[in-house]
Amino acid sequence: MTEYGLQKTFPMGDRTVGDGKCLVIAEIGPNHNGDADLAHTLIDAAADAGCDGVKFQHRRASDELFDKVTRSYYYDEPRYLFIQRVQEFSQEVHAAFRDHAKKRGMLHICSAMCEEAVDRIAELNSDALKIPSGEVGNPWLLERAAKSGLPIIASSGMSPLAEIDSMMQTLSGASKQVMLLHCLSEYPTDLTDMHLRLLPFYAKRFGCPVGLSDHSRNIDEVVASVALGAEMIEVHFTLDRNAVGPDHGVSLLPDEMARLCTGVRRLEAALGKPEKILGNHAGSMRQTFTNSIVTRAALPAGTELSKANLALKKPGTGLPPTRLPDVLGKRLKHDVEADHPVRIEDLASD
Repeated sequence: MTEYGLQKTFPMGDRTVGDGKCLVIAEIGPNHNGDADLAHTLIDAAADAGCDGVKFQHRRASDELFDKVTRSYYYDEPRYLFIQRVQEFSQEVHAAFRDHAKKRGMLHICSAMCEEAVDRIAELNSDALKIPSGEVGNPWLLERAAKSGLPIIASSGMSPLAEIDSMMQTLSGASKQVMLLHCLSEYPTDLTDMHLRLLPFYAKRFGCPVGLSDHSRNIDEVVASVALGAEMIEVHFTLDRNAVGPDHGVSLLPDEMARLCTGVRRLEAALGKPEKILGNHAGSMRQTFTNSIVTRAALPAGTELSKANLALKKPGTGLPPTRLPDVLGKRLKHDVEADHPVRIEDLASD
């Protein structure tokens, strides 16, 4: 166990994190554009694509921002106004999203961008609470989230390793159900910036399940993260990549999400188990391609068998090489021909 004492597996709704099946989560975020009906359409589209869950953001501008004019580098609208205009759904609307996700057999996850949102998400009894990249250095939110009773999914996109260490220390002080997502807060993320090898590094360092929060749209590479230990993949999801909004351009479309889900399941099937299991045809193949102990030449009775007068040749229908200790140094009971598969009954008793 690492110093953090975190669980490697834990329940999240009706799923188990860390059981070897990667959860694929559709990040709806603000891609509903403030339209609750569109949000419900996105929930259905995510379910139809094969997703395990959807993620929303529980936001209120006045609780999050003191500056009403700041813009992000990739979207030219003051964040305060954007949140007010698009993301301030009521608790009842969020509950309807949760219920719809459950009805479609999916997890409901919600991001907390401020302390007050932690309480609102806890009231919803979401399947997990997400710590977004911008809150990694917010100790008050982290402490509140860890005490919420909900499983925690923590992102890491904007933080150096020391800040991630500090976050994990804070979270593990009150919660043992924490998953860490590798993330690059680049919109979009270049292929050479994905650094997927951080996944096993994080898993070893923190002793918890790890996953990938992706903004690259590189589907094949995102699928490959499963081979490096990703227990969750979170990607932005939209019906229209040309729609107005900050996240549509880095989001997957329904057919792309379906391809991602199918790719993950195929890779999981191919990865199998970490044990050697012989295939259905291995027995037949072994008889054809493995070796038997045979004589190099015709040998008379009484010959002592040695490496000099024995050979290992195919097919493997006679004594296998593992029986050499039972043959070497023994004498023949009778004459044998060249290429004779040696049998125990050919050997004189001591």
